[in-house]
Amino acid sequence: MTLVECRAVSRAYGSGARRRVALEGCSFAAERGEIIGVVGPNGAGKTTLMRLLAGEIAPTSGAVTVAGFRAGTPEARRTVGLAEDPPLAPPELTGLEWLTYLASHRARTPPQRVALVRWAIEFGVLAEFAGRRIGEYSRGMAQRLALAAAALLAGGVLLLDEVLAGVDPIVARTLRGAIASFAASERLVVLASHDLGTVERLATRVLVLSRGHVVSDVSTAALLKERVAELSLNGGAMGRIEWLLTRYAGAARTGDGIAIPLTHGLTLEEILATCRVERIPVAATRVRYRALEDLLVP
Repeated sequence: MTLVECRAVSRAYGSGARRRVALEGCSFAAERGEIIGVVGPNGAGKTTLMRLLAGEIAPTSGAVTVAGFRAGTPEARRTVGLAEDPPLAPPELTGLEWLTYLASHRARTPPQRVALVRWAIEFGVLAEFAGRRIGEYSRGMAQRLALAAAALLAGGVLLLDEVLAGVDPIVARTLRGAIASFAASERLVVLASHDLGTVERLATRVLVLSRGHVVSDVSTAALLKERVAELSLNGGAMGRIEWLLTRYAGAARTGDGIAIPLTHGLTLEEILATCRVERIPVAATRVRYRALEDLLVP
């Protein structure tokens, strides 16, 4: 079942000469059980997309629906939990008090609220400091509280915007397990992050944004099975890179040469044979599996 859908969504800020398009023509649908990674350079539109899904802002054009309802409506908001960086929580409250307050909006009876708060504390690994004032939290502690609060509020869609940044690596592993379990229970996670390693570990599918456009929408498992040939070229051969880029679909420049996807049966041996025929001297080669960084467009 589709939980989230964007149809030709655009969002612009400002007007006239100051008008800036943050997202343009974005279309995708996400199902229960998926973990969607959203990656791209700064200014690509990741946070704008997350805020649109949460209903915090409205699209300039197009439509965003959550669980069949227009994003931002009360019905859609009851489905979504959003954790942002930096996290927002009253510094004078303890983590326990903040979660208890949020639970009062989600659970009808006191026993249900207590159970929900206990679950959230376990989800965010908060037990050691839940009784301390939020204003005393480190960045990593605050991020864990934001994750727990968003999960507590999420009826079916958990939106995470850089929420694991600054979290202790050992705790982060536990949190990744909790996030994966959340999605496995027929719910949806959308994770925006600059940490490509985290996205590769967690996401079942990845949207790559560049300058407000979705430039790739790929299965993580399929991507990580593909291989890439990297060729380091001798200094005098660097001028032939443009020819190689034209010759091989999906090829990209590297620091000292070129990376060529080994797709449709293409092999490193065939590439080297072509280089010999074209008299392109190759200094070194290696074959590796593809990674998300291969899809990023500056």
